[in-house]
Amino acid sequence: MHLLLCTDGTPRSSPALALGYRLAALLEAQATVLGASSQPGGEPAVSRSMEEACNHLSAAGLQCQTSVRPEIPRRAVVAQARQEHYDLIVVGLLERGRLRRWLRGPSNRRILRDVTAPVLVVPADRPAFRHILLCSGDLWYPAETIHLVGQIAQATGAEVTLLYVTPQPLLRYPILREIEDAWGALLQTDTPQGRNLKVGRDTLRGLGIETGIRLRHGSVAEQIMAEIREGEYDLVALGSTYAAHSLRRYFESSITDLVMEHAGRPVLVVRHSEWANERTGE
Repeated sequence: MHLLLCTDGTPRSSPALALGYRLAALLEAQATVLGASSQPGGEPAVSRSMEEACNHLSAAGLQCQTSVRPEIPRRAVVAQARQEHYDLIVVGLLERGRLRRWLRGPSNRRILRDVTAPVLVVPADRPAFRHILLCSGDLWYPAETIHLVGQIAQATGAEVTLLYVTPQPLLRYPILREIEDAWGALLQTDTPQGRNLKVGRDTLRGLGIETGIRLRHGSVAEQIMAEIREGEYDLVALGSTYAAHSLRRYFESSITDLVMEHAGRPVLVVRHSEWANERTGE
């Protein structure tokens, strides 16, 4: 596994780097430390941050590579990810100026839009991963997301809770109506989501990971945020598709952005092509 850890030499990078060190050690991963800054005079701080990061990784017996890009962090991350393959990109919650943030949103949105690798956004460090929330607002759990969450849970000893939110169908597809009508007993229904929810649970349990299930009903965004507020989760994971299909997905980018920006804990976003993988259980 190859991780990309990013720093701009400011305190905003510290939580992501600290978590990146631990994950790299637990996953026995190779790591590249990317330094990026477009601020005049910012190079010394970036260099110090990169040196400290490599010292931590070397102390753990891990290989450390470095790369420096004299541009704003968002552009540097996208350029680096296009140049080399990474299994996970770890970044802080990048902020813009107030006006640019209002016009275009935080820079992390642009990273999620422009890279295909999984991205772990770390607004605040968590000393340990004990409980992971894996969300689904679609009719399935992508294999890529299950696989990466399983790797992290195995390495950290975390338990996983699968959250499925039955949304209010805007279109009258029979499958969506059947799920909504039986949302309280979803695991007993012969719907694609009922089958795939069980497959996701059984896959994680087969890896020796303690796995539970939470079902909610209503607005997808509101219910995910409510579960995050009420639960003691150290990591929130969700999938984000490249494009919608006629059977509309419910994880629109606005929901991903909302969770990323307001969860107050690390958020893992795994991109996938909606029809690139065979859906389990169908």
